[in-house]
Amino acid sequence: MANRPAKVTETEVTRAIKGVAKAGIEIGEVRVNAVTGEVTIFSKDAARNTHGKQGAAYLDEMLGIQ
Repeated sequence: MANRPAKVTETEVTRAIKGVAKAGIEIGEVRVNAVTGEVTIFSKDAARNTHGKQGAAYLDEMLGIQ
């Protein structure tokens, strides 16, 4: 298998995490998609809520729609 350049580097992930922390947001979870190189950072509250609830119910609650 040939070596290929990484879609996302550790430096890029670190920079994103530091930026979110500097904005005053508590980080709860970081996901990196190795195929696309997409870095997704969830706040502490969002990470806690996404593990307990799924889909439309979570979005309704988050938006205050009952």
